[in-house]
Amino acid sequence: MKKAIRYIGYTFRDCYRAFPKFFLMSFGLDFVGIFVSLLAPILLARILELAGSGADKTDGFGVKSALYWAIALYGLCLACAPVTEVVFRAQSRRARILGEKYFGSLLVDFSGKIRLEALENPETLDRFYRAEAGENSQFTFFEQLLLSLRSAVTGIGLMAVVGRYSPVLVVTGLFSLLPSLLSKIYFEKRLTALRRSQSGILRRCNYLRGLFSRRDSVREMRVLGLEAYLTKLWERANGQRAEEYYRTNLDVGKKQVYGIIVINLCYVCNIGLSFYLMMQGKISVGAFAACLSAFTAYDAGMATLLQMVFQAVSTYHVVEDYYDFFRIPTETDGDAAYCPFSEKIEARDVHFCYSGSRAEALRGLTCEIEKGEHVVIVGENGSGKTTFAKLLTGAYLPAQGGIFYDGQKTDGMIRKSLYAHISAVSQDFVHYSFSLRENVGISDPARMADTEAMEALLARVAGPDFAEELGGLDVQLGREFGGQELSGGEWQKVAVARGLWKDCEIVIFDEPTSALDPLAEYEILSKFMEMTRRKTAVIISHRVGICRLADRIIVMKDGRLAECGRHETLLAAGGEYARIWKEQAKWYQ
Repeated sequence: MKKAIRYIGYTFRDCYRAFPKFFLMSFGLDFVGIFVSLLAPILLARILELAGSGADKTDGFGVKSALYWAIALYGLCLACAPVTEVVFRAQSRRARILGEKYFGSLLVDFSGKIRLEALENPETLDRFYRAEAGENSQFTFFEQLLLSLRSAVTGIGLMAVVGRYSPVLVVTGLFSLLPSLLSKIYFEKRLTALRRSQSGILRRCNYLRGLFSRRDSVREMRVLGLEAYLTKLWERANGQRAEEYYRTNLDVGKKQVYGIIVINLCYVCNIGLSFYLMMQGKISVGAFAACLSAFTAYDAGMATLLQMVFQAVSTYHVVEDYYDFFRIPTETDGDAAYCPFSEKIEARDVHFCYSGSRAEALRGLTCEIEKGEHVVIVGENGSGKTTFAKLLTGAYLPAQGGIFYDGQKTDGMIRKSLYAHISAVSQDFVHYSFSLRENVGISDPARMADTEAMEALLARVAGPDFAEELGGLDVQLGREFGGQELSGGEWQKVAVARGLWKDCEIVIFDEPTSALDPLAEYEILSKFMEMTRRKTAVIISHRVGICRLADRIIVMKDGRLAECGRHETLLAAGGEYARIWKEQAKWYQ
């Protein structure tokens, strides 16, 4: 309950921040709506009482004038509801757009702060999926809360009007509400539990469906004949999801009928009881008309209230998923700004384990990289090379031990101050559907307009005619928006240029040239060595050919340091490096 109250408070706070004018106007319109709903049955009773007292025989400002005024006010009450509804709906469209922008920006901003370790956990991805689904639900929830509040207050007021004539009618009116209200809340919990339990299978359905719209996966499935198998997987997952929803909704729908029956029976009983009291002379004809009007409005109001409560409870759980997302661990900052190191980077007894994995990726790794060195890290797949690169950038933090820059530990640094001095190109780099200029310049937007420098960089990395053959720096890349698609090797060259465009003292390359043939890879990495001559450069590679140009080679095995030294020394030692070198040399014999 405390959590619900807190999240409702968050919703009102954020809705006020997103659309303050509409927020305040909504409460004003609600007040008008409640006042009119309560006034209408009283005016109707007054009209009937005045008409029955012989208003047509009275002149001046007596009963006849009072009757006319009552009729006029009653007409205004009837006209007020549709007018306020039109005003509300007209303003709500703009408010919804403002809300989508505000709540979407909160989600995007927070997503960029989540710890990368958390993103390795499938549960985090499920929570992100649910949060995206709830991104635009706050406005709907706000509307439902207001309508529920209006219906509840109006219902209480109408019962107070009826209670003037007979307290018994109040009891029967309230009794009609409870069964349906309780059943709706109960079954909404069931539906919410089902929706949350299906987050994983929904993501799987979307993933499988997405395979049929991605170029690479479509090409492979056609060549290998995978369409039928993948279609069956999607049909099976989607069928399971649909069947669970069908069974639950069918059961909920059947039992909700009981609540509707109770409401209607109580409505008929209330009208019958009011008629009986009139026939017994305990209430007047005007009072009976007022009760009839009040019960009609009450019945409609309670139906709206129950529907709004049901929808609000359902929407609340979506809103809850949205706000729960903001409880995911975010990147933690230290107190100290990064100070450019002058001596060395050290890994001291570093341990690291990915979420959901029992085996450690790094198991007590200890090594060092001196300032200005060009270091190549090699090792078999699974040896921990990429994990070590992630820890060097500060994007991941060790579970034990630490990464130190001249004794300054990464987990004690203000992370952005470290990122500002590091550039990295990973093996799973992003293909941005932007222009060539943006694809390269995004790593340092302040220099993006420097055409001469960018063309010179691309010429060194990808060849003198690369940009010109594509159509210039401003050509759109990627077919998603009608641009030019590149080959895997061309995309890698663009990614390498992006990493070098950011002018910083530390550059980390994590197998960014794996899609290139060995000769092209050697050529690019050789240029990289030259272009980063006065920088500290770390290259992670599964090929050892480039190691001859390195100042130092770090050989990793099973998450630990196996060997460290120069090419000639390690080759002569006959250890792990020599074994890898000889194995790869067989490819070219």
